[in-house]
Amino acid sequence: MTTSVFSPSSRTPGQGFIHATLLPPRSFTLSSFEFAYPLKLISSSEPTGKCLTIFILSYGGGLVSNDKINLKVVLEESVKLCLLTQGSTKVFKLRPGDTLTAQTMIVDLAPHSALLLLPDPVQPFGASVYSQTQTFNLPKDNTASLVILDWVSEGRTARGEKWELKKFSSRNDLFEEGHEDLPNGRRLLLRDSLILHGDDSDHAGNRGPESLSSKLGGLSCVSTLIIRGPRFTNLAASILRRFELEPRIGSGGKGWNWDKNRQDEGNKSQFRDILWTAAIVRGFVLVKVSAKELEEARRFLRDLLLQGRSAVDTQDPAPDIVREFGVGSLRCLE
Repeated sequence: MTTSVFSPSSRTPGQGFIHATLLPPRSFTLSSFEFAYPLKLISSSEPTGKCLTIFILSYGGGLVSNDKINLKVVLEESVKLCLLTQGSTKVFKLRPGDTLTAQTMIVDLAPHSALLLLPDPVQPFGASVYSQTQTFNLPKDNTASLVILDWVSEGRTARGEKWELKKFSSRNDLFEEGHEDLPNGRRLLLRDSLILHGDDSDHAGNRGPESLSSKLGGLSCVSTLIIRGPRFTNLAASILRRFELEPRIGSGGKGWNWDKNRQDEGNKSQFRDILWTAAIVRGFVLVKVSAKELEEARRFLRDLLLQGRSAVDTQDPAPDIVREFGVGSLRCLE
């Protein structure tokens, strides 16, 4: 019998921990940075850069049944963290006797901190079962900022897959801390959920006449964008204004409601197969985007996130995200 010279690992499989801090005067650093298979984290940051940048990966390029990812992220005061991926998160089919694939992320944001979460889409393969829960705890003083992108694509189109997953669920919970009178000392501000059943059954298991692909009407992806905080006020306002200027049918009996004086009217013809909406929900700007082609959705989302130039800051007129995180933070949308 061979005895290993290495101490047994105390890490739970799939567990990760990121603790980001700020050293005077403006140096971002990682005081803790841990991960265990099948989770992999790569930091590509420079201490003097605009932000910390970390890539979230999985060994082998995807997640199989029984894989459980649990990532905890802590942002100290004034820290800026950008979380990216290096490709879509592939979810393989559920094998007989196995359990679902699951990912959980919890992010604690201190006052004046900022989070940019811009992954590539989750790509659930045929017969896969996937569950994702992301929780964001915000300070009560409303000084923390975040942009969260959560999206899913139809599967392996090269193999003819179109929403052939078995089940997919994704939930984003955003809490406000500092409420000692409430359970767990926090108040739920926003909960956004997406649940997809690959067959034509409902939550009770009753089968219907349509497949998921037919219900989605030819859409190749579904995405959610959540924006909040003082660092992204220009971005939020620009997106809401852009949506307000979109053409509408039946506005006061006048047919298409389009502002003929709109300066960026050329955008109307750039994205012909995009369905989207935007609204303010309890201080968040919530954006929903769907498209018939995944690359069309990428281009549209990138175009949206490059909105928000300051009208008063002539010294730095860059869009909010570029000013705060740099243009490289949008690489998943290239």
